[in-house]
Amino acid sequence: MKIQKYQFFILCLFIIIIISINHLAAEDTALVYVIDIRTEIGGGVSTYIKKGIQKAETMNADVIVFDIDTPGGKVDSAVKIVRSIQATQIPTIAFVNKQAISAGAMISAACTQIVMTSGSTIGDVAPVDIQGNEAGEKIISYIRTTFRSIVEDQQVSPRNPDIVEAMVDKKLVLVRLENGEIIKLRPEEYSNAQETGERMEVLCSEGELLTLTTRQALEYKFAEAQAETMNELLSKYKIIQVGRSYLDNDSDVVTMALTEEDFLSKQEELGIAQVKVIKTLENARISKFVVTLADRLVFFITSPYISALLLSLGGLGLLVEIRTPGFGIPGILGMLFIGLFFGGHMLNQIPHPWMPLIFVVGLAFIVLEVFVIPGFGIAGILGLVLMLGSVFYVFFQSTDDIATALLWLSISVILTSVLGILATIYLPKSAPFQRFALSTVMSTDQGYHSAGSEDFQSFLGKTGVALTPLRPAGTARIDNKRLDVVTVGDFIAQHTPVKVLEVEGSKISVEALEE
Repeated sequence: MKIQKYQFFILCLFIIIIISINHLAAEDTALVYVIDIRTEIGGGVSTYIKKGIQKAETMNADVIVFDIDTPGGKVDSAVKIVRSIQATQIPTIAFVNKQAISAGAMISAACTQIVMTSGSTIGDVAPVDIQGNEAGEKIISYIRTTFRSIVEDQQVSPRNPDIVEAMVDKKLVLVRLENGEIIKLRPEEYSNAQETGERMEVLCSEGELLTLTTRQALEYKFAEAQAETMNELLSKYKIIQVGRSYLDNDSDVVTMALTEEDFLSKQEELGIAQVKVIKTLENARISKFVVTLADRLVFFITSPYISALLLSLGGLGLLVEIRTPGFGIPGILGMLFIGLFFGGHMLNQIPHPWMPLIFVVGLAFIVLEVFVIPGFGIAGILGLVLMLGSVFYVFFQSTDDIATALLWLSISVILTSVLGILATIYLPKSAPFQRFALSTVMSTDQGYHSAGSEDFQSFLGKTGVALTPLRPAGTARIDNKRLDVVTVGDFIAQHTPVKVLEVEGSKISVEALEE
């Protein structure tokens, strides 16, 4: 029995040792967090990437790899993504898997390393407006300066800022001098250099935007490595720590991800004692930030085109509901579309999430103006201001540009107006509308007869008093007879003296008498 107890004890001890070894090995294995950027860059994408970076920081990831294949998108959203990347202390690698155009190039340049697959491209950061036309010099200057500052802030793997300027500005000439240095030149500077006989190779001519292939990016030292798969990329990298003497950093050490070649170069530059490997990324654990259905919905809803369409459909539904009695399907659909518009942008973390409440208050003022207060006055104007103001604010927070926000607001208003006119013309004739409308014709052939006719011409010019408020229809007592009347002008209060101005059949039109 004692032997069996000893054997059981040894077996338990052996299992504990194995589990501990596996746990220590797992802790020593690097953790790579992968975030996909494989769609057009927009407000929803910037929020998604910010959440992904926060998740990587929570998991204490050793490196973040952005798997990039994007045609570009909104520059303001790209700048938000860049700021999120620059704010994290985790080393970042941009894996350009086919293309990183426009905003994608800015995001890639913000990462400490760029790796490209064969046949990939990066560049062409030309700003364009919503119609696809080239932006003005003011916008180009802003983006050129912003892109340059992104590269200049990159201390771990510095890149040539003149290269990124040539990706933005067509008025520059990018050349390589005889000593191998790549610089930008203004057209007049290039002409002067040619006149002096200076030998140089033109890499990007005036009137063109620079877009680099994988080979060119490696040759111009804009990218650090080439890899075809994620595993191949990871096999090339090590996580290293550099002493505090390197870079102007408050921490004791700086952690970075470098290729074997760059690691040896760093050791030669700073000394072996200052640079040491703490982990390799080969066989690293890979965790991927999953794009949820909610994320995809936010991407879709917050795109300017869909936002404007949702807003217009919501406005149409509310307009139809206000013009028809009761509350039914148009009102429900209208509120649903408006809710999707505001809900999508709230998920996109716009500041001041009480903007939907302002819209609802504005709508309440409009309803009050239509059904309670006669005419169109302060309540109606205030309601329109609140509704349009809340929508404009959401568009502005999504674009960071007043002109663009006004453009999308105008498009939404115009589209709502056009849809409202079309609905007024064609909706009553449509089959769905006919199902809800009374279509029976009560003709004399079918045995229906109207009430006996009465000659109301005798009341023309006579006076009386309004028995009910006239807005514009109501009841008045004229010549000691109770009659249904309508006003020819503004609202007439109860007990106001009135005079009959016009009689058309059974329609009696009155106006208020002056005191």
